[in-house]
Formats: sequence, C-alpha cells, structure tokens
Amino acid sequence: MALRRNILIFHLGALGDFIITWPLALAMARLYPQSRVFYVTHSQKGALAEKVLRVESLDIEAGWHGLFTEHGCLPEPATRALAGAHTVVSFLADEQSVWANEVRRLSPDVNLLTLSTTAPDDFSGHITEFLLAQLSKWPAAQTGMAQILKSIADRGVLSSRAPGDHLLIHPGSGSPAKNWAAERFCQLAKQLKESGRSARVILGDVELERWPTETISAFESTAQIVRPANLLELYSQIANAFALIGNDSGPAHLAGIVGIPTVTLFASLKTTRWRPLGPRVQVLEGPLDQIDVSAVMTTIEKATRL
Repeated sequence: MALRRNILIFHLGALGDFIITWPLALAMARLYPQSRVFYVTHSQKGALAEKVLRVESLDIEAGWHGLFTEHGCLPEPATRALAGAHTVVSFLADEQSVWANEVRRLSPDVNLLTLSTTAPDDFSGHITEFLLAQLSKWPAAQTGMAQILKSIADRGVLSSRAPGDHLLIHPGSGSPAKNWAAERFCQLAKQLKESGRSARVILGDVELERWPTETISAFESTAQIVRPANLLELYSQIANAFALIGNDSGPAHLAGIVGIPTVTLFASLKTTRWRPLGPRVQVLEGPLDQIDVSAVMTTIEKATRL
C-alpha cells in the first residue's frame, strides 16, 4: 500500500471565511510534520495560503467538481492527490452529502472531517470556537488548533516584517450594507494627511464599478490609490503597511491575522462572532452612521500603541 502523506483542506468561501480556517491548517501541519498540507481552493486563495502559511495548494477548478456527482470521475492529478491523502477536511458539504460519499468511495480509508463556518443564530462565541466544538471527536486536532489560536492572539502568523509609515484604508467590502460611508473614509484620509500621516486607499473592482467618478477623485486628492490585481498584491500592500482601517471584510481579516494593527468597523452586532483574529485588532461597532471620524482616529491610535 502506498504511503499516504497528504492532508487536503477543501474550501470555496470568501476571503474572510477562508482565513478563519487557517489556524486549523497550521494545526494540521504541526500535528503531522511529515505530511503535506494542501488547500484545495480557488487559485488566488491557494497562492495566498502558500505565501503566508507555507502550505501547498491545488486549484479546485482543475476537475474537482467531479466529487459533486454520484460515481463521478476525477482527472488523474486529482485522483493521485486524493489517493495519497490520509486526511480530508471539507468546508464544502456535510457528512451525508454526495460529495462526502464520493470521497469515501474513491478513498475508503481516508479520515474525513466535514466542518462548517455557519454557526446557529443563537451561537454567542467567536466562529473559531464553533470550529473547535466541531473537532470534539478529534481531540488532537482540537487541542492543536486551540494552541495555534493562542499563538495568533499573542503574535499573529507573520514572524517578522519591516512596516512602512503609511496607513492603509480599505473602504469597501462584498456588501454595501457593511460599509462605512465613503465620504467618511475620505474625511479620515484627509485628517490623516493633515496630521502628517500618509495614507493609501485600496480600491477594488467593486468600488471602481459602484462609486461615481467624483468619489474616487476625492480619494485621489487626499491619498495614494492602490489597485491590487490579485490577493498576493493585496497581501504585499498589507504586510508593508503601518496599520489597516476598513470594514468587516477579507482584507481586515488578513491584516489582523498577520499581526498588523487593524481597526475594523462593524455594521452588525456580530462583532464577537466575526472579529478578525490577531494580537492588534480593535473594532468599532455600528450602526455605522453613528461612528464618526474622530472615534476612528482615536481607535487607530489605540491599535498602533498595542
């Protein structure tokens, strides 16, 4: 029988949801130092995990959709990767799904864990506590993830960096309802400039499509605009920043977990559940229209003093 060395972690969600799973990936790498940990996910997220976590990745678009069909088939590279896996962790489907049954059919001896980052409405803890509870049948993984979470809370996952002197502003997110007003972010950039602190503003495709030209021009008059072409470029901007200020979004989760001073503005009352991981995270909770620029400035000072 061939030696099984692979640990495959399947994930298809958004960036923030993806980052919430990183402590488990790091725990797997620590528990099985002779194994190869792979994220099976979209190529950009896989490249990001490779850069930050030093794990490996496989593009989920490379034929893995066959697992969603009864008696489906996988291309040869995917078949080899699954055949070489001793553990599969899935955030795609539940234990009784076609997907899970296909994994068992193709790799009968694999240790399969199906996990979820969607907690019940009455769950009051952080989403990582929900993940830990789901690992109760695998105490070694549960303990390992808890230890990684403590390490992240103490120092993040980035061992060393040379921070720049600029603050990074990310005024967007996947949902307009989660966003502090663009005008207030612009006022923040202006106040930072007036106080002698340079700022860069990250604008993605969503903002460039939704916002009127005058809004973008207003930002350009007070700060340098950066438009990362992919997640690796986004990571480079964040890793070299002095601090990040933004909405409840993927970039805030990325900044927090790598240890960058981070200020996150939350529109909802689910701050406890979705607060970014990391040692230097500060949050401001909505309603967003009641958060003024001075409160954000004060919170930035607090985050950067930690």
